[in-house]
Amino acid sequence: MCLSDGLSFNAVQPSVKLSSLRFTGSTAGIASLQTVDSVDATILVDNSIDILLPSADHVIRPSLTWDWSRRPQLRAEHGYSLLFNVQKRGSVKTILYDAGLSPDTITHNLAVLGIKLTDLDAIVLSHGHADHHGGLFGIVHSLGKKNLPLILHPDAWKNRKIRFPSGSEMHMPPPDRRALEKNDVRIIDSRAPSLLLSDQALVTGQVERVTDYEKGFPLQYEEKELEHWESDPWIWDDQGIVFNVNGRGLVVASSCSHSGAVNVLRNAQRITGANKVHAFIGGMHLTGGTFEKIIPQTIQDVKTIHPDIIVPGHCTGWKATHLLSREMPDAYVQASVGTQIHFG
Repeated sequence: MCLSDGLSFNAVQPSVKLSSLRFTGSTAGIASLQTVDSVDATILVDNSIDILLPSADHVIRPSLTWDWSRRPQLRAEHGYSLLFNVQKRGSVKTILYDAGLSPDTITHNLAVLGIKLTDLDAIVLSHGHADHHGGLFGIVHSLGKKNLPLILHPDAWKNRKIRFPSGSEMHMPPPDRRALEKNDVRIIDSRAPSLLLSDQALVTGQVERVTDYEKGFPLQYEEKELEHWESDPWIWDDQGIVFNVNGRGLVVASSCSHSGAVNVLRNAQRITGANKVHAFIGGMHLTGGTFEKIIPQTIQDVKTIHPDIIVPGHCTGWKATHLLSREMPDAYVQASVGTQIHFG
């Protein structure tokens, strides 16, 4: 399949068939994405937590606890992870999307929330940055499951760094493939969209770039050869998850939206053939001087897409988050670690 920018995609065929995991190379509207009755998204890792936030009709906040000397508390960090429970006709299937930054934050927060991943069906990695895969090994090691699918874009294995205008640099190592394979993780590299959970969830694969102002991450470099670094601004491995909730529309999740939040939403509409976006949840990467200048245009275009619910988190940033809350007050939901949002 070829996109308008000339990029070529190839479907990946798994060496062993999985009844709950199927792939497709077509993106001319993936009509086989099945509708589901509802989706529950739990924020396992995010940059912030507010234990005083009230619950609402479709938003459940974790129980308020103060006695940190006797009971472990939820942690926030610069990272992101979502847990999706997908319901259809009484059946519930589960996807973990990313795993935060530090090795143990996600496992700690799962324990505090009383969530066990014994029935986890698949893990999806949004991209190869460390604040999204840092807790991955801890999860798969603690589960001890055989042949657990991990779906990611092949560029997620790149060794990268961020070079800031000040001259300082931040290393962004990829996931440890060898360690994952030793723990019986079934790694599936795919640039193309992938259908999961009996076609009830869609991993977007590489996102088509159509806007003229969302231009990736110009501060990023990749290691081509030992100690030889080249500019790598586009972060083609950035991918999200899409669900189609019966009677509501698309629920679109994107951990960082390095593709650009508007590109992410329009791409979800294009590859599903659906126009209505019910909800967006995830990071929008609008923080920092490089990205703040595109906040007004991004929010203007998101408003034209008109999601019923928007839950900006992680790298969205203070300025963009507060502008979203003012411009889309009926749709806006404040993100906080431990929050569960019900779509359906």
